[in-house]
Amino acid sequence: AFDQIVNEMAKFRYRSGNQWNCGGVTLRSPCGAVGHGGHYHSQSPEAYLAHTPGIVVVMPRGPKAAKGLLLSSIRSKDPVVFLEPKALYRASVEEVPVGDYEIPL
Repeated sequence: AFDQIVNEMAKFRYRSGNQWNCGGVTLRSPCGAVGHGGHYHSQSPEAYLAHTPGIVVVMPRGPKAAKGLLLSSIRSKDPVVFLEPKALYRASVEEVPVGDYEIPL
């Protein structure tokens, strides 16, 4: 799906002359090496994606930021790659507000 992300999704608005957008496409993916993942499971493509014009890359630092950034990502008209650090899956504990809130992208 890398071709579709970098060559289609990222350039959709530009190719349409700003007439269309991707309609809130948000891709969620784990990132970062944890433990003993193989050479394919430990890759971190965030640097490449962050330098791809047309794509917004988001990486939260904790649960509270994850909720606010995820809601902003879903509501964005630009395509967003939401990278979730694997290290936070079991190690992060934080109070998360129940209400709706966004963290600007």
